[in-house]
Amino acid sequence: MSVKIPAGFSLLEGERPVWRGRISWKAQWWLLLLGVLTIWLFGLGIIFFIIATIRVYSSEYFVTNKRVYVKYGLIAREIFDLKNEWITNYIVKQGVIGRILSFGDIVISTPGHYAGTAVMRGVSDPTHIKTLLEETLRRAEKAKEVEKKLRRLEEEHDFGRISDEKYRELKAKYEEELRKY
Repeated sequence: MSVKIPAGFSLLEGERPVWRGRISWKAQWWLLLLGVLTIWLFGLGIIFFIIATIRVYSSEYFVTNKRVYVKYGLIAREIFDLKNEWITNYIVKQGVIGRILSFGDIVISTPGHYAGTAVMRGVSDPTHIKTLLEETLRRAEKAKEVEKKLRRLEEEHDFGRISDEKYRELKAKYEEELRKY
């Protein structure tokens, strides 16, 4: 399954899309309920339906193998673009209705960057998305380790400590391992 890249978002070299989402319609249950209950009152319910629609379509969440992108707002806009190495923790917050309807918030913690957190509000199946985010972060860490090995190998070769044949063999092995992440 291919993940569509958001408009105006540019991928960095070696960056691959992992997941894309937005606020769930289930998270707008209270606006939809108000809309149904007040539709007879001079069409007031239509306003609640419009608000719910704007909230859903003006939010965007995008995860790549190198960063997490969170965007809110139609007129006033809030955008978080967090590199994986900045992220320290993911927390799932779900209320009672969220547990019943399977939606919730994912709080992404970062030390010292902006306010220290970004929130993916109203995500469907937040525990699954949290697991996906944690797996992406784990894979990014492993890729960094392999890149570090590759740099050390380059240094060893530049200093003449390993043969050209051994260098090519190990480099091919590390590059193949890097493609997995």
